[in-house]
Amino acid sequence: MKPLFWIASAKKDLCAMPEDVQDTFGYALYLAQSGRQHDQAKPLKGFGSAGILEVVERSDGGTFRAIYTVRFAKAVYVLHCFQKKSTQGTATPKPDIDKIRDRLQAAERHAKGEIMNDIERGCGNVYEDLGHPDAEEMMVKAQLAAKIGEIIAERQWSQQQAATVIGLTQPKLSQMLRGQFRGISETKMLDALARLGLDVQIVIGPARTDTARKHVGIVFAA
Repeated sequence: MKPLFWIASAKKDLCAMPEDVQDTFGYALYLAQSGRQHDQAKPLKGFGSAGILEVVERSDGGTFRAIYTVRFAKAVYVLHCFQKKSTQGTATPKPDIDKIRDRLQAAERHAKGEIMNDIERGCGNVYEDLGHPDAEEMMVKAQLAAKIGEIIAERQWSQQQAATVIGLTQPKLSQMLRGQFRGISETKMLDALARLGLDVQIVIGPARTDTARKHVGIVFAA
């Protein structure tokens, strides 16, 4: 999985957003790290490349945006996270565009090996980067949700068709595929994979290191 880098205030700004927005954006970044793309991710207008992506999420507090780039082969860079407060049009305000351009240039220099003091490397779990106490559980759920979404896309099912098969309501499935899966247990997600025809096995073994923190992960067989 590609490492994640936060530029300037991007992480702090995302941490200040509502929890459901953090969940959507965190899941989008996890997917980007693993070489996939969130359904809500679209190329940012004005940059002439699909490598600069924008995810928009609405919450009670307004409309929020996360901008990141997958342009560079070995890393994902979070460029800017902000709330769009303008009430006119959908275009990104010029001050934010200017900030994104400046940070994109910083990402390019960093990707070429230049040391940048205002770029922070993530720890490997985007939910831990965001300070969530249930970060390990959220990462497991992100892996499960991504696999469920992958199977649904491969079978070209509508969400309603998929929801009927896996035993969720369509709105709940839609939330899960956006990354808002706090109200769905890991057991339910594993059951969904079984209903989709996968053989689900749980393997428990000794820790690979002597560190106090143990790792919980998902491995999908080929």
